[in-house]
Amino acid sequence: MTKSPNRAKFLEVFNHAVDQFIDHSYTRVINISHNDADGISSLHIIQNLLHKLKLDYDYFIYNRSVSWDNYLNGILSKRQSEKTALIFTDLGSNLAELVPIIRNRKEHFYILDHHEVEDSISIDEIPENLIFVNPTIHGYDGLDHISGATLAFMFAKQIKHSIIKQGWLTVIGIAGDSLKSMDKLQSFNREVYEELIDEELIEDKNGLTIFGNMHESIKNGLKYSILPFIKGFGGESDQPIISFLNSKKINPKTKVIDLHVNEIKILQQKINADSYGHFALIPQKEGLLKFAFEHALLINILCFKNISAALSIIQLKSITRYAKDMYAEYIHHLVNNLKTISNDPPSYETEKAVFLEVKGKIPPSNWSDTASFSAVNELFSPEKILFLGGLEKKSGTIKLSIRCSRKYLENHNENGVNNIISKIKKELGGIGGGHKLAGGIRLSVPSYNRLKKYSTDFI
Repeated sequence: MTKSPNRAKFLEVFNHAVDQFIDHSYTRVINISHNDADGISSLHIIQNLLHKLKLDYDYFIYNRSVSWDNYLNGILSKRQSEKTALIFTDLGSNLAELVPIIRNRKEHFYILDHHEVEDSISIDEIPENLIFVNPTIHGYDGLDHISGATLAFMFAKQIKHSIIKQGWLTVIGIAGDSLKSMDKLQSFNREVYEELIDEELIEDKNGLTIFGNMHESIKNGLKYSILPFIKGFGGESDQPIISFLNSKKINPKTKVIDLHVNEIKILQQKINADSYGHFALIPQKEGLLKFAFEHALLINILCFKNISAALSIIQLKSITRYAKDMYAEYIHHLVNNLKTISNDPPSYETEKAVFLEVKGKIPPSNWSDTASFSAVNELFSPEKILFLGGLEKKSGTIKLSIRCSRKYLENHNENGVNNIISKIKKELGGIGGGHKLAGGIRLSVPSYNRLKKYSTDFI
């Protein structure tokens, strides 16, 4: 990845991909996308494009649980055809695994991804039937500058301009990946966001940004905010929150988005966090689904519970009872988990690492998200790598969710979580992977003990 974005080079590659797709008269297209809000948004954008082009198409959701070889073996037909195209959205940058498969096929493969390329492959090694578009190799940040949905939207709109009417889907992907207020968007994310505002496809609002329950009352907003997690309010019972609000002459039932400026200022002083900014609303939706961040979070939750529900909820105007219950349960557990670890000292801490052993305190199924939101909220030193996990009974191994903050990456750009995991695997074994901000690994107990003792050597 270069240090500064090369817009001209990226757009040259991007426009070539668009031209290739337009020039080939495909009879069938297969879209493969990632199982999160960004991937599902990207999927719907491409589906809308293919529908408008009157092309026969199918889709698949990939959760990275199996190798590409095994996964594609069940999708690719034995009868190969140059009239078939596969479009990968929000995934597909592990080229060492994909290139040998693609090289032996006749179909055309379009990879529209914003994750960092995992493997070092030269341009000469990329087969002619692979059209690879990834802005990170041209200096762009895949989190701050361009989401998967942004890239999919740009591609689809360039082919069929009327796809702009489905542009509201993009903001769900952006919100789900950026984990920031909308005034902090950069580059292509910012450009697309402003275009959608101009087209009146989304509404941009500013005010108190306590993401997680923006659609609710201020009482519940404070209690269930996960970005920021508000210590002293998060996961607490209703009464102390109500008492505080009453003491400040703020009605606990007031909707978060209906707060007055003076009320917001009072709350900001108490919250003591960067909690004022811009947020996106989707005009045609109601309740929770009207709020881009909460909508994206709901899709992420459903992706791991009921993928069919995740795919369908994005097209609904209002939330179903099933999805609402899932969301409430998730938020309840997450804020309580964040409360638990924010009140407990680290199990083990070094100059460069924080180890949290949460077995018995937090269910293993919650470790990954708890680690992510701990890092985002900087509950521990942002200059240290967070290792959260414990012994997994079934496998007898130590399961770790590994995270770092954006602040850490700014100061240690070439040593993100993915590189740390690679070093650990090389020296201590284990199974795992990830990207710059997040990843996971399973280690034997002796290897874990060595990691703790010599963590500085790996970071």
